[in-house]
Amino acid sequence: MKITVTLCLGILIFWALVALSQLWFTPLSAVIFVKLSITAGILDMVILVIGLCCREYCEERNMKKGGYLD
Repeated sequence: MKITVTLCLGILIFWALVALSQLWFTPLSAVIFVKLSITAGILDMVILVIGLCCREYCEERNMKKGGYLD
């Protein structure tokens, strides 16, 4: 989960920097900025869902191994 949080936070910080630079300096066209924003959002969601699924799988496996689940 630590890797998941780091990746999601990295993408979020990168997008925030791009958004601020777009607000003040307009280095990208509007179409490219929207595409970049949508891509960052989708990547964040996908990475978060994969990280949560992996965590749940590992926790369930450890609970089965420990005899807490049948």
